[in-house]
Amino acid sequence: MQFVTPACCFVLAEVAAHRVFGIIAHAEEHPFLEPPRENRMLTSRLLPRITTLALSAACALGASQVRAADLALQDAVSMAGMQLYLNSGAPGLIIAAVRGDEVVIQGYGETAPGSGVEPDGRSIFRIASVSKVFAGDVLAALAAKNKLQLTDPLAKYAPQNAKVEANGRPLTLLDLATHSAGLPRELPDPDAKPSDNPFAAFDRAYYWKWIGSHKPAYLPGTTTLYSNLGFGLLGDALAKAGGADYSTVLADEVLKPAGMTDTTNALTDAQKKRLMTGLDPFDKPDPNAPVPDVMYASAGIYSTADDMARWMRWHLDGARQSKQASLLAHTMWLPYDGLKSVVGTEVTDADGMGLGWVVTLPRNGAPLLLGKSGGLGGFMSYAVLSPNRGLGVFVVASRVNFAMFNNIHSQVRELAAELAR
Repeated sequence: MQFVTPACCFVLAEVAAHRVFGIIAHAEEHPFLEPPRENRMLTSRLLPRITTLALSAACALGASQVRAADLALQDAVSMAGMQLYLNSGAPGLIIAAVRGDEVVIQGYGETAPGSGVEPDGRSIFRIASVSKVFAGDVLAALAAKNKLQLTDPLAKYAPQNAKVEANGRPLTLLDLATHSAGLPRELPDPDAKPSDNPFAAFDRAYYWKWIGSHKPAYLPGTTTLYSNLGFGLLGDALAKAGGADYSTVLADEVLKPAGMTDTTNALTDAQKKRLMTGLDPFDKPDPNAPVPDVMYASAGIYSTADDMARWMRWHLDGARQSKQASLLAHTMWLPYDGLKSVVGTEVTDADGMGLGWVVTLPRNGAPLLLGKSGGLGGFMSYAVLSPNRGLGVFVVASRVNFAMFNNIHSQVRELAAELAR
């Protein structure tokens, strides 16, 4: 295990100080231009303890979280992580990077506002919609075992006596995995009973009832339209093809092979004690309501940075060994070129869809990248893989702020391009 060097600590402290005092200087130079609200909050929170923050985040975490002998990798990830944290306004942020045999995991801030406990590789968080690429992993694994075909019609896996309406051609598993099924983003049951849990309105029976009486809005495969409903139906199909409930199939096909011992759809009491507290879009502590099992494939997973690093390594090892499931999982199945429209699937700087992944072809010094973002329950997450370069980066921040995501998206991709050189 490697420690962050003293030089790295002082560099990160300088970056943190420059960032915070730069905000103040900007306001003083332009008295009629007030800093953005999130910057004002960040300044007030960090200014009284800037030295403690910078050195504790950069140095104290080194012993427990940095595990790379490659100093360049170590420094690049540390600098990117500190910048991401300072720009996020989140109580805490964790970054994990894998390159070849090297792994770096670093945490910044606190596991909960005011806790004084720094996040580490065992801190638990929600990965939100990054869960969708795990469903893509299950789909690829079952296809490699000939338990299903990507082009199987969804109707083949529908519950008994249920049907699936068609628009031009049957809806397939691949349509669902590439967000090209022409289905709505969300489908709450209008007759659901009032509940404190905002996810209680999403009901399996209603999903299948609806799809049996409503045609997809577009001919499948001609338009991307981001759909949590679609991944709910895909999760049910994967469970049926795998011969068990979705959580069991996920564990058998992905979590166990990847060595992910701390990743789950339902936390144990012991794990709940390690769950970070995130902020909702109004900067209030999110109650972290559990999702129903029909949402497991779209947004159900809890994990840790240690486990996410194992998952990225598993992906990259599979690519290096040309395993069939990995090749299927890393393929761009639906190019954007020629589609009628692309809605909700990160159109900018992207070229098509994989199995849940948004695929970007090499350009401007950046390698081929597979990316997936998520935001739910007080957490925003982003995962990037570059199978051709043996590289993976994962970031999670304990705050839901969609404007903040643009910064995470661009900085993580910039880091990936830097590490791929």
